Amino acid sequence: MRSAIIVVLATMLALPAWAQSVAFGNKLVTVGDTVGRLYQVAGKPDRVVQLENKFGANDGERFEYYLKGKTVLITVRDGAIVQVSEVLT
Repeated sequence: MRSAIIVVLATMLALPAWAQSVAFGNKLVTVGDTVGRLYQVAGKPDRVVQLENKFGANDGERFEYYLKGKTVLITVRDGAIVQVSEVLT
């Protein structure tokens, strides 16, 4: 019984990590990966949007990949992936 509770708790803690990754074919990109790794796995993005803070200064980039049935949005700051999200189309 005690080990079952530990497994359930460990699974619940791992859920946010699953939400911050995306597969391109049989390769995975996750938060913390570099832009170089992103290009190796996913290739050139379909669109790159420059992100600005409220003062107009550069705050990062959003790489957009248009795949079948979804759009993958990857936010990059300081050369590393900080957020991954998918939008169903």
